[in-house]
Amino acid sequence: MTEEAKTGGKNVVIAMDGSEHSKYAFKWFVDNCRKEDDHVYIVHAVEMNEMFASQQFSSPYSFDPDVLASILKKEKDRVTQELKEYAALLTEAGVNGTVKSVHTTNPGEGIVKCAAELNAAIIITGCRGLGKIRRTLVGSTSDYILHHAHVPVVICRHQH
Repeated sequence: MTEEAKTGGKNVVIAMDGSEHSKYAFKWFVDNCRKEDDHVYIVHAVEMNEMFASQQFSSPYSFDPDVLASILKKEKDRVTQELKEYAALLTEAGVNGTVKSVHTTNPGEGIVKCAAELNAAIIITGCRGLGKIRRTLVGSTSDYILHHAHVPVVICRHQH
């Protein structure tokens, strides 16, 4: 029996990265399409290669184990704090939900995979508003989700 069948509502995945764009997407969902029996999963995709991008290693095969342990601890503390903030968003909005993090090298891929595992009926995500050229060069998480998800995707464009 799926989670949907147990609760009577639909499973909704909201992709969150801590940005104002993702907070706007959450608010948009709550204000425009939330139903009382929905179960919301706030999914935070932790991009693993970002953790090491700021570190300069003399060789790709050498590193200081203490530095690595420090990096991992700082990242764990940062993610834990973000997850607490997302849980507070759910509570403040009176939304039935769960906060979940996924570790991935591609946030869009992690969100799509997580949505499939959770039997999501819809994915809600924000949009940074990149121009066509920048989006083509650096990629876009929302574009990836839109083109790879097997469920409807709502991309909420933040009003400036």
